Amino acid sequence: MSRNRQDTRENSVRALDKALTILEHLTRIERDIDLATLTQQLDMPKTTLLRLLNTLKKHNFVRQDEHSRRYSLGWALIYLGQAANRVFDIVEFIHPFLQKLSRSSGETANLVFLDRNHAVYVDQVVSDSIIRGVPAVGAPLGLHCSAAGKVLLSCQPDERLAEILSKIDLIALTEKTITDRQQLRDELRRVREQGCAIDDEETEPGGRCVAAPILGREGALVGAISVMGPATRVNPETIPSLSATVRQAAAEISRALGHRSDSFA
Repeated sequence: MSRNRQDTRENSVRALDKALTILEHLTRIERDIDLATLTQQLDMPKTTLLRLLNTLKKHNFVRQDEHSRRYSLGWALIYLGQAANRVFDIVEFIHPFLQKLSRSSGETANLVFLDRNHAVYVDQVVSDSIIRGVPAVGAPLGLHCSAAGKVLLSCQPDERLAEILSKIDLIALTEKTITDRQQLRDELRRVREQGCAIDDEETEPGGRCVAAPILGREGALVGAISVMGPATRVNPETIPSLSATVRQAAAEISRALGHRSDSFA
C-alpha cells in the first residue's frame, strides 16, 4: 500500500471516529445545541466539526433547526434503532463472553437478570469439570444470598433498594446465609466498593460463586455475570484471581454495550 493511500485511509478512520463521537455526545444532551457550545464541549476545531455535521445532516443522522440553527439527532437514527432491535438479542450477544469466561476460569459461567424481586439465570456455559455447578436456566435465586443477587441489589438506587428489601424474606438457606437486613446493607456497600460479590456457601453448602455487574450506556444496570464451582476449587486462595477475571469480563461486556467507565475493570 502506498504512503498516500495509507494516509487517506487513516484520515478516513479519524473522521469516522470524530463523527461517531459527535453522535454519542448528542445522545447525552436532552435539548438541541448550538455550534459554538458543541465545539467547546467536544474540544474540536469549528471547521472540522462543521464539516462533519454537514455530512451527518446529509444522511439525516443530525438535524439543524432552520430558524435557531441549533443541532439535534436526526430521524435516520430511529430506523437504525428499529433495525437493531430486530436483530439484536442481548442474551445471544453476551453468550460468547460467557464462553470465554468459562474457559478462562474453568468454572460454569452464568448470566443473571433481575426479575422484580428475584434474580433469574437466563444463560450459562457449563464447566467441563466433572464436579461443577449447573443451575437450571430460568430458575430464580435469592437476591440476599447469591453473588449475582447481591450484585444486582448493590446497583439499585437507594429508593428502589429499600422497596426490594421490604418485599423479600431473608430466608436462611445455609448457616452462612445473611438474614439480618443491616448486615445485608453493609455487605451491599462492600460489593459496591469492590465491584464484585461472593457467595460463600450462602446458597448451598459446598458451593461458592463470584459475580460482577454488567452496565450499559450511562451506567444503566443490564445484569450480572458469575462463575460458580465447588468450594474445593473456589476457595480463599483462588477467589482473588477469579474475582479479577469476572470483573474483567464484566467490564469487557459493559464496554461492548456502550459503557465508558472502567470502574468495574
